[in-house]
Amino acid sequence: MPAKITNLINRLGRTIHCLQFALGLNPAQWEALRFLARANRYSRTPSALAAYLQTTKGTASQTLKSLESKGYVRRVAVPEDRRAVRIDVTDNGHAVLRRDPLQCLEASAAALGDDLEPARRVLWRLTSTLERANGGRAFGLCEECTHFCKNAAASADGGPHKCGLIGDPLSVADSGKICVNHRA
Repeated sequence: MPAKITNLINRLGRTIHCLQFALGLNPAQWEALRFLARANRYSRTPSALAAYLQTTKGTASQTLKSLESKGYVRRVAVPEDRRAVRIDVTDNGHAVLRRDPLQCLEASAAALGDDLEPARRVLWRLTSTLERANGGRAFGLCEECTHFCKNAAASADGGPHKCGLIGDPLSVADSGKICVNHRA
């Protein structure tokens, strides 16, 4: 049975890979753009992108340069740390994401109905196990992290939640984003 699952996942991966040569982007550029659109402010960095893509910082940098030249992302200085840079998705980047070629996969997955949640749990376990075994880290959503403090930082400037690791307030929108510091 594991060999059959492996073959199915491999075929699915190849199909997904081929779909992503679209709209002038390659699979790595699509994945980078998706990640940056879904990542929180701590995770929209070149090094976090490299970790997420499981690639070198140089390769991630080349991917970012390509996305910048197409007008899909921009580098923004981080006021708290002059050496740091944050990557933001531009309006053009969000527009191209609305035409993401993987929307057909999302539609197919949605058709699974009640079978979707068990499939998501199994795929999450497989992915996180393989990422850790490969020396990577398992990225996840802020709200699913052990550092997430729900309703802990009610404030006008940051929202009702707080990151227990960083100590910063988190908005409701931030809490649903991918975090580089995620701990399950």
